[in-house]
Amino acid sequence: MAKFMMLQQQIMPYAGTAYLNGAVKTSGHDFVLHLGSDIDDILNEVSREEPDCIGFSCMTGLHNKALEIATDIKKNFDIPIIMGGPHATLFPDVIKEPSIDIICRGEGEFSIIDLLDAIERQQSYNTIENLWVKDGRDVHKNEMRTYPETLDDIPLIDWTCYDGTAVKKHSPVAFLVRGCPYSCSYCFNEGLRNMTKNLGKYIRAFSVDRSIQEIKQALDFFENNPVVFTSDTFGIDLEWMESLFERYTNMTDLPFVLLLRPELASENTINILKKYNCYSVAIGVESGSERVRKEILNRKYSNQRLLTVAENLHNAGIKFRTYNIIGLPTETEDELWKTIELNIKMKTDFPRGAIFTPFPETKIVDIAKEHGYIDEHFSYDSIPDTILSHSILKNIDHDRIKNSLYFFQTAIIMPRLKNVLRGLSHYKPNILYKAWFSFIYLYLLRKSERKKLIPFISFLFSYALKK
Repeated sequence: MAKFMMLQQQIMPYAGTAYLNGAVKTSGHDFVLHLGSDIDDILNEVSREEPDCIGFSCMTGLHNKALEIATDIKKNFDIPIIMGGPHATLFPDVIKEPSIDIICRGEGEFSIIDLLDAIERQQSYNTIENLWVKDGRDVHKNEMRTYPETLDDIPLIDWTCYDGTAVKKHSPVAFLVRGCPYSCSYCFNEGLRNMTKNLGKYIRAFSVDRSIQEIKQALDFFENNPVVFTSDTFGIDLEWMESLFERYTNMTDLPFVLLLRPELASENTINILKKYNCYSVAIGVESGSERVRKEILNRKYSNQRLLTVAENLHNAGIKFRTYNIIGLPTETEDELWKTIELNIKMKTDFPRGAIFTPFPETKIVDIAKEHGYIDEHFSYDSIPDTILSHSILKNIDHDRIKNSLYFFQTAIIMPRLKNVLRGLSHYKPNILYKAWFSFIYLYLLRKSERKKLIPFISFLFSYALKK
């Protein structure tokens, strides 16, 4: 039996981590998880657990801290380190970092099983699909593996790796559909889809029977809050969706929350959600300017479409959260405030804003370069670790963008203050602005998923301590 140690910086339930846990345990190996980024804690746990392999799964932006941690581990232990997740998949040259021995491109469940089997048998793992493996000065760049014929072939998710952590107080999470058919200019999805176009069907869902098993795993583990479905593409297959939610309501009386594309939010879709106790949905507005949305973001629905979806949701008694981006390339101040005005017209229940962050190898980076917002030498090392931090674009009013984020939600839920807040956004950011934003952000986060107050406060407190 080989032991795999996963290092996760953020105190959140990551489905990818839980799937790896399920795969590792199903194959007869051992899985341990460490949450947080304190290097002394990590080194102590590595010493105590004596793992055979250490892994990170991270998005671009979190990779810098992961590399710092990996470097410190390498100074103290001779243990192979693997990096997976979107960053390693899209930027495989991270294998050149001295502290990284292996990367995993794409889905990792079967690759981690093969890797641990090889480690247990003291065999070479230089030819395992999806892995790039460093071998002296050489790197074995293996092909990506074909997707399994059915998503049900993937080992069942296992959330118990989060036992004894604050994550257990989170709402139940289920990730039932993989892949997205859309090509938003700021998202890595199109690049991933092109990279894997010959590997099998890109958009895949678990069967209804398996989906119910996945949901039950979450219900048995997490706090008794509404279930959060985190896949992007509910509404593509209405027959599957209705069958799923019919079974869901026979299993639990908990309401649920899901993501919903405006293009897929048909009246039939909304009627199904209403029928089966949907509490809220999350919709991507992104910008209130149709010009910005179409020309910059490649999201081609109209403002009228968003208003119609909002009206249908209100009529169905379903609340909704909107996702919005501010500080976009070529966006004017008036266009930023059009986003706020559109949310007000939609009567958005739970607005959420984020500062635009360009991710390398996405189409919007070319747009930003063309208009002088980023330099030619821009790379993923420039990416901040949160979309609530600051803009990295050039030739913009950074203070105004930060303040616009601070007042974004307040201006929508308290529209009478909109003009006052717009005026305040031209002053210097300060701790009072930030404190108010934090309060409103957490207030709306809790309401949007109907989280119980005491577990939510406990989760936040534990999160703050770990950070």
